[in-house]
Amino acid sequence: KNFEPVSVDDFVAVRAHFHAPQKNVLHEIIITPKMSFGTGHHATTYLMMQQMRSIDFTGKSVFDFGTGTGVLAILAEKLGAESIVAIDNDEWSIDNAAENIERNECKKIQLQLSEAPVANERFEVILANINKNIILQNLQALANGLAAESNLLLSGLLQQDEADILLAASAFNLKHIKTFQREKWICVWFVN
Repeated sequence: KNFEPVSVDDFVAVRAHFHAPQKNVLHEIIITPKMSFGTGHHATTYLMMQQMRSIDFTGKSVFDFGTGTGVLAILAEKLGAESIVAIDNDEWSIDNAAENIERNECKKIQLQLSEAPVANERFEVILANINKNIILQNLQALANGLAAESNLLLSGLLQQDEADILLAASAFNLKHIKTFQREKWICVWFVN
């Protein structure tokens, strides 16, 4: 009941089904806000959605690591992604994401209950909005999961985490494009 719609510029709005449709945005995502992370209110989700605007998703394969409500996977499909694998280690999040995927009439998202990135598969865009420790533990697997000339967006990170993330990423030949900031939080964009 306390969930208010969130608009990311004129790009995307996230609202509950009981809110009126949002005007003057390119995309709208309807979610059932429960206990899962990812309503757009948190600075990191906002930053991830904002930066997704700069990436061409058309016909791309996408991996959403730690999907929460599924909002980033849903946006990826709305942006033209051909296939999306979205994982979370929390059953509640998977159930909530499944509900939100259905509500948004998405057909290209494959949900998986899992703690680890998908092995032996390559993706053209990887999204990971979790936290510094999980990202660092899985950065090699995420880097290995990138197809050639692909994009990696990382968030769930504080401003003081940037140096550690950049150092770790340099070991996997990830090229830092830019870091974006909102409040004390950051989103880091890499290509390989």
